[in-house]
Amino acid sequence: MRYFWLSILSAASIFLVNIIGFIDTMTNSAMGCGSGYPFCNGKIYPDFSDYHSVIEYTHRVFVGLASLLLFVVSAIAWIRYKTRKIKLLVLLAILGILGESTLGALTVMISLSPLLLAAHLGIALISFSALVNIAYVIYLEERKIPPMKKLSSSFSLFSWFTFIFLYAAIYFGGFVAKTGSGESFRGFPIPTERYGDVGNAFWVDVIHRSFALGLIILFFWLIYLSKKYRQDRPDIYRFSQINFLFILLQGLSGALLIYTHLSLGAVLLHVSILSLLVGIQSIICFQSG
Repeated sequence: MRYFWLSILSAASIFLVNIIGFIDTMTNSAMGCGSGYPFCNGKIYPDFSDYHSVIEYTHRVFVGLASLLLFVVSAIAWIRYKTRKIKLLVLLAILGILGESTLGALTVMISLSPLLLAAHLGIALISFSALVNIAYVIYLEERKIPPMKKLSSSFSLFSWFTFIFLYAAIYFGGFVAKTGSGESFRGFPIPTERYGDVGNAFWVDVIHRSFALGLIILFFWLIYLSKKYRQDRPDIYRFSQINFLFILLQGLSGALLIYTHLSLGAVLLHVSILSLLVGIQSIICFQSG
């Protein structure tokens, strides 16, 4: 099981990179090392008297270490487990980390629009999801679990639709965060502010909350659909239940964001639950087909 735990460690490192990245953003430390990349203000180490410099430098170091671990796990998976699914997941993991690193470098070197900055988390989650799936495939292989029954095409399509809807919600949520549209609202679950008070930010917030409601409905329906497969695919049924719990916790963390006025702790909790939600949903999608 050593390869399984190595893949789990790799996924955890990417998870940590994403969390540190949000700390970087929330503390306005993205320019802590200046506009140069990969050096920090022209040096190979940060100014330890400036916490912005230390946070940004830490983020860059963890990106490098996580990338190295990802490439090691990807090479092992490609060579040892020669299936099309593994090869696809390896490619997604590598493309995701390359895309995340490239966009991160561009963020500090040039000014990007809020829409492109919102895409950063979505791209980062590609690598995380791919590594979580690689870990699950390795687990099945190492435990010598025989190939499990494929689910119906209708269930597979619905699981992928839910995943795409989730990703759309992530991108829109990232856009809300980058534009600061959520800072004007205090009511939950319905905003108490009026359009005349906050302008177009009102509709941005309403759409964001509508995405959350849509996800709750979709994940509840996913449990209903997976229930009839619980004998042949108990793993899919369990993952569906876990994700429904996560989407409820995600809603509660959204309320925490509002009542704590977007505190750093609430943001990190929100992003952490979201990352786990995406990772597990991606397993459902890849394992259902």
